[in-house]
Amino acid sequence: MRKYLSVYNLLGLLVFALGLFVYWQSPVPNPPKALPLPADEAAREEKLTLNLYRPDPPRGFLREPVVLEVGLGENPYEKALLAWAQATGSPTPLGLFAAEGRLVVDLPEDFVRGLDAEGEVYRLYSLAYTLLATFPEGSEVRFLVEGQPSPGLAHLDLEVPVRLP
Repeated sequence: MRKYLSVYNLLGLLVFALGLFVYWQSPVPNPPKALPLPADEAAREEKLTLNLYRPDPPRGFLREPVVLEVGLGENPYEKALLAWAQATGSPTPLGLFAAEGRLVVDLPEDFVRGLDAEGEVYRLYSLAYTLLATFPEGSEVRFLVEGQPSPGLAHLDLEVPVRLP
């Protein structure tokens, strides 16, 4: 029993009790839940100038600049596709991404339903020219149908990429 009640053991017990007391008495800080954004970044929106090419048969296309507001977290590609579809009254393409200097557009299967060959050409080239003039990272546009490479839609060959004239 004597070796358990030594001076060093009692001194160690006293230091432990003092440390425990200080730990319980110290305030617990509330860490912030999220890092605050700088005030200018929280409300910042980018402006994207969409160079819209509207079909104008038989003369070709009318170029019309449209300024779009792209907020934080919004995809400019999706915003451009939606604005093009609304402006031309066309079905909205399923997606757009850039890969190796080209823009790849995923089209729904019914993208050109009800159009003759001329209407199909105007719709596809209107979309391609709009994207190429708006996004300089792409030099050509390739089309997919429902996520798969396709030889064509109704009348137009989709295996050949579209470039600006």
